[in-house]
Amino acid sequence: MMRLVLRGARLAAALAALTVVPVLAQDTSSEAQSSVPEELQGMVGDFILEQDDESLPKCPLTFTDQEAAGGWAIEVPEACPAPYPPADQFVAWNIDEADGSVILLNAERQVTMRLFEDEDGLYDTDPNVTPRFYLLSPYDEDGTGGEDDGMDSGAAE
Repeated sequence: MMRLVLRGARLAAALAALTVVPVLAQDTSSEAQSSVPEELQGMVGDFILEQDDESLPKCPLTFTDQEAAGGWAIEVPEACPAPYPPADQFVAWNIDEADGSVILLNAERQVTMRLFEDEDGLYDTDPNVTPRFYLLSPYDEDGTGGEDDGMDSGAAE
């Protein structure tokens, strides 16, 4: 009788293990794949919104590869001061296929901010709208980052 109980327990444990393993494998594989197209992978990461006057407050943003309504999620690590839109207005990011602009969307999929690529490859808001914002890569510890002027810091002049 004891053998039957042990066999039943082993069989139950084996069946339980078989049902859990595929679920675990499925979860890890879905996390490993990004839904952001390959040509937009460079947009995933940390950015800073700045104004014309660099001494004014900045607004850090993270463009993620996690799907959100209208595109991919934006993380705002801290609330940004005015004149930046409130943090709840930065829900998703995407690229407008019509003009190639970066669009920042709210939860209702309405465009909160539209940033156009300029001749330097940077993104900024319409020059005719005030205040004007610039989307830059964060600055490194040595103070470089943001705009790439093409200069190698080790090059002799």
